Amino acid sequence: MKLSIKIITVLLFLSASVFAQKDKKGKGKEKVEEKIYATVDQKAVYAEGENAMKDLIKKNATVPASMKESKTVLKSNVKLTIDETGKVTDAVTDGASACGDCDKEAVRVAKMLGTFTPAKLKGKNVKSYLTINVEFLKLPAAEDSGEGSTSRKKKMVWGD
Repeated sequence: MKLSIKIITVLLFLSASVFAQKDKKGKGKEKVEEKIYATVDQKAVYAEGENAMKDLIKKNATVPASMKESKTVLKSNVKLTIDETGKVTDAVTDGASACGDCDKEAVRVAKMLGTFTPAKLKGKNVKSYLTINVEFLKLPAAEDSGEGSTSRKKKMVWGD
């Protein structure tokens, strides 16, 4: 009985020392998980202003071929992850737009966005989520060109 208690004690001691090993620099190998905040005191904002962000989206986005004949308005919700320095580190959609190509295009353009002023929580810059909406819609014929043509041209619009 005493022998089995000694064996168990030795095994516990050895397993504890294995999990407490340190790397070559003498630092522990603890994995620190970064928290990404959804609720913050001050949300991240595009450094060049909201109008500049809308202009960048309009300039660089193209309407997917699968949308060319559609008569519906589709909205892609893009969830950005913005780090403590204001850089976009990830962009994903919720897939609710019913147009996979629109979602891909919205994500592609969202990843082109430059620097944001990072979100703040208790006065400190934090990694956070920011959701932006991109709408794909068909313009009325009178707006397609200045002449009131019946062109089927479509435009990408930034939604708020």
